[in-house]
Amino acid sequence: MSQPRSRASRAAEEADADPDLGEAINECARFLICREGSKIPIKRAEIQKFLAPNFQIPSNRINVVISEANKLIRKVYGCKLVQVEAKSGVQFIVVLAEEAESLPDTSSDPVLHRMLVAALTHLFMSGGRVTEEAMWDFLDEAGLMEEADHAGRKDFITTFTKQLYLSYFKVGEGDLTRHVFEWGQRAIEEVPPIHLLTKMSQAFEREPVYWREQHTAATGDNGIEDRTAEN
Repeated sequence: MSQPRSRASRAAEEADADPDLGEAINECARFLICREGSKIPIKRAEIQKFLAPNFQIPSNRINVVISEANKLIRKVYGCKLVQVEAKSGVQFIVVLAEEAESLPDTSSDPVLHRMLVAALTHLFMSGGRVTEEAMWDFLDEAGLMEEADHAGRKDFITTFTKQLYLSYFKVGEGDLTRHVFEWGQRAIEEVPPIHLLTKMSQAFEREPVYWREQHTAATGDNGIEDRTAEN
């Protein structure tokens, strides 16, 4: 007895049988790659709006187009779509399908890129969360942002929270209220912690295991025995 076809295989067959659907998938893939250049999450509604002028894709079929476009960008560009949390609607980011050896440098501003790497490293080495004040002090001491650069602070928050590299939010109540930074969803998907730890070890001329807690978090090595990670 033949096995039931999967939903994915049926979608692929439909794309092959319907030239219009196939072209919509190709255009969707191009849109995703081009749109990702801004690093700002891509709304499902944006994809639908982009395709609407040239393709008659019912709203209940747009997910098929997006799913097949995801397979295409994985095959051609080595990237994948990841759905991210959003206050409204469905949103995606495009990230590398395989873990990179370093943080992808897609910024046209090298200073901003260095600032982002430094901020993510500081967060990782500090246990995952730091207060706003601690972040500004760190960037000032690192020579990446002057203490009184309020415009720079605003740009830092706006740029990296929109791109989902950083999460910035308020915690506590009353006199204990403060703002904190954490890694954003894109950083979690894109940035290999072991790369940041390796950079730290090179800068301080120590082995990565010197920072035992961070090394365990980056490698999953509990120090008891070597185990093959499950994919």
